[in-house]
Amino acid sequence: MTYNLQSGRTFEETVESLFNQMGYHTKPKHVLHTRSTYIHAVIDQPKGTQRLLIECKNSVDLIDVQHFCSRVAFARENLEVDGGLLVANVGFSDESLSWCKSNCSFVELKTYKQLIAKSASFRKMLRKFSQ
Repeated sequence: MTYNLQSGRTFEETVESLFNQMGYHTKPKHVLHTRSTYIHAVIDQPKGTQRLLIECKNSVDLIDVQHFCSRVAFARENLEVDGGLLVANVGFSDESLSWCKSNCSFVELKTYKQLIAKSASFRKMLRKFSQ
């Protein structure tokens, strides 16, 4: 199932906004027009600072997952990020999920729907503890 995003906002802008609402400091990174836009997200937590590289795609196949894992691995080697998040507007194949779990433990695969649910539960927790 795909989600209709607000008109005038790209998928990346919507995901970036969700991370801002969860307390992350975000910065989009625009690459050449032939490549995807990435979001760098940083949050300070009790265990330390978490730095993520986020990519948003409408549809994802195994090759996309493998390429993203390579980019995140390179960024980790250069101490730029701690992990990655690949957000899809549609679900991931079992093959993609299995490959990522076996070969790329520092990358999470989430659908837009899962990200919305995580954002909503995070906001509930914040309200509970800020009272």
